Amino acid sequence: MDSEQNLPRTDVVLISMPFGPLPTPSIGLGLLKASLAPRGISSKTLYFSLRFAEEIGASLYALAAHSTATESLVGEWIFARALFGEAALDAEGYVRHVLSPPPTVNASRPPGGQPDHASRVRELVAARDKVERFLDQCLAEVLEHRPRIVGFTSVFLQHVASLALAKRLKARAPDTFILFGGANCEGIMGAEVIRQFPFVDAVVSGEGDLVFASLVERTLAGDNLSGLRGVFTQQDGARLFDPGGHPHAPSVSDMDALPVPDYDEFFEQWAASPLEGACRTTIQFETSRGCWWGQRHHCTFCGLNGASMQYRSKSAGRALGELLELTTRHPGRPVSVVDNILDLQYFKEFVPALAARQLDLQLFYEVKANLKKPQVRLLRDAGIRVIQPGIESFSDRVLEIMKKGERGLHNIQLLKWCKELGVDPVWNLLWGFPGEPPDDYRRMADLLPLLTHLAPPVSAMPLRLDRFSPNYERAEALGFVDVAPIPAYRYIYPFPRETVANLAYYFTYAYREPQDVRGYTRGVEAAVHAWRVACGDADLFSIDLGTVLMICDLRPARGDRLTSLTGLQRTLYAACDGAQSVNSLRALAADHLGPAAAAPDVESVLEPLLECGVMVRDRTSYLSLAVPVGEYAPSAASLARFHALLGQRGRQAPEMEGQRMTA
Repeated sequence: MDSEQNLPRTDVVLISMPFGPLPTPSIGLGLLKASLAPRGISSKTLYFSLRFAEEIGASLYALAAHSTATESLVGEWIFARALFGEAALDAEGYVRHVLSPPPTVNASRPPGGQPDHASRVRELVAARDKVERFLDQCLAEVLEHRPRIVGFTSVFLQHVASLALAKRLKARAPDTFILFGGANCEGIMGAEVIRQFPFVDAVVSGEGDLVFASLVERTLAGDNLSGLRGVFTQQDGARLFDPGGHPHAPSVSDMDALPVPDYDEFFEQWAASPLEGACRTTIQFETSRGCWWGQRHHCTFCGLNGASMQYRSKSAGRALGELLELTTRHPGRPVSVVDNILDLQYFKEFVPALAARQLDLQLFYEVKANLKKPQVRLLRDAGIRVIQPGIESFSDRVLEIMKKGERGLHNIQLLKWCKELGVDPVWNLLWGFPGEPPDDYRRMADLLPLLTHLAPPVSAMPLRLDRFSPNYERAEALGFVDVAPIPAYRYIYPFPRETVANLAYYFTYAYREPQDVRGYTRGVEAAVHAWRVACGDADLFSIDLGTVLMICDLRPARGDRLTSLTGLQRTLYAACDGAQSVNSLRALAADHLGPAAAAPDVESVLEPLLECGVMVRDRTSYLSLAVPVGEYAPSAASLARFHALLGQRGRQAPEMEGQRMTA
């Protein structure tokens, strides 16, 4: 008997292919593996994403996985030849029309330090030559486990690589049951996978938690899979394309019933990899699914939560217990929370419990931008030092079109509080929505130089049209026409246009009413670029000396200067640490001056502060821009410039809480 036949047989092999996230395990695979163990089903998780990164280098892997994702789909293209063959694809056309043109100017890119574009293109093209050997190695390793079921997670740019390996696996071991799941398999996309790729036995559309174990047990027993909602099989055939023919699997309602994800095999494979010292790994952690805001007002550009927008979260006790278990099992690693949005109820128990424990977990969370200052402070104290707030714009009208439910002034307010309290906001600036007012972008271009002391956007770019977003689902009603898959898809899938449209997630569009987006956003794009250049040195802070509020302005657009505020002006400015309405400021002014004084003209009092750019306003409210010194400590360089300005005035540095400020 062949020695391979003597090896123990693994019931299920779970696979993460390129270009899945490199330094973090898949929470989807971790949950599925954890769900099998209590049922006595053996499983193995293989992170072939690590193997390919070793082949082409971590930096090139990251470029293919992230930097060029939506424009070129280069991660998919690298594996397309292995799936379809050279003759079926126009490789020269892809390189010439998709890869070779210089990347679109993006205000999010920092100045300098960018690798030569032509050399990067050559590296990406050369990566294709390493695919066949890589797939042969993957196939051999899978076959060593003699699996009865092989499951692929397919998210973003993992699809073609997964299909390429699945095709080889089916050819070598035809009795192996091939299963796909993940974001690339939801709804019509999953139905099209079944129709176009006969080597895929089943696809799970939507959350797999409630059907996966049953699917595995039935398959191992040789039973029929009919009746499992959200599971598409080759036997379903054309009926998948009937109206309502591709339903999602049932969603989890009791989040506390989920197992703790099993990441052991990822960290074992990472420790054995040469990549171990190349970048820092993170732990994926989940406390909720869906979006509580999107349940009521789905942001028009958001294509997440294709299966269910219904918001569900774990109890505070369960969330804390799971977090402690994961970080104890895998110590010293930052934690990235995969939730779409933080449950505001967590500010009552979960976040305070983290703050009390002082665990220094370096947590990341996505949040809504309507946080209050005490909430930002509590996040910091809990070790949630990186957040992704849904800012997207400073125009009230554009935010209204997006259905964000926020005002531009509140978005600036959050950025200022993050600066003061030591929380890093990771945020995006979007433009190009149908019907947006061009004048708002001219005003925004004037506003952005006043914000250079705050964290700039990580990306600033035109709107992208994603499947499952309202902009895609209701494109015509919202002002879009000529919606089509982005051009890169036609170089990856040699299928008719309709088929490609069913497989695609990213789409191009035109406007029903033409608008010169490139023209009216040019000033904003330039201002964002200047912001990124300036943000390391720019500062704007205030020092409260009791009767005097001193403002030090070190933003390049304004020139180094000191401003001293006293009396009513000082009182009003300090009150506008958070956005304040004109009416509330009038009431505050009346209290400050006393009942015998004449009612002050608040607008006139604050107009000089608007003119010198230390304050901004919208139609109804004012916001101070200077960051108060206290919890915020200016850098040594900023303090040195501050001392120099004081010296020019012939003044001594002020005392702060009994200690002299020094550079």
